[in-house]
Amino acid sequence: MDPDAYVLHQVHPAKLGADVAASLFSTALLWRGRPRPALLVRYGVPAIASIAVIRWADLAVLRTTRRGRYVLAHMPPWAIAARLAGDTVMAIGAARRSRRLVLLGGLAILAGWSDGAIVRVGL
Repeated sequence: MDPDAYVLHQVHPAKLGADVAASLFSTALLWRGRPRPALLVRYGVPAIASIAVIRWADLAVLRTTRRGRYVLAHMPPWAIAARLAGDTVMAIGAARRSRRLVLLGGLAILAGWSDGAIVRVGL
């Protein structure tokens, strides 16, 4: 298996679609007070999509795409952690029906994807 498969699979269209759809649907379910199906969707769908994409997709093709190069260069562990933390904050916000927490979680997810937009000044 490609050693970069775990990073590359994050930008595969099927994986991105599954993640976004699961997050939106789960957030709506949590907002409506349905935690069991919401958590099953929120964590089950992305896990199944990850397994399927890593196992069956041709991830080597992604290596040469703009998004593949981006994720290989700009997806350090802190960025993955920020995205996961943001998703958790969104879930808590939806369960509490707090628009602010949902928005804050969404901003944390965006921060996790924005490593390449951060300008670093060497000292």
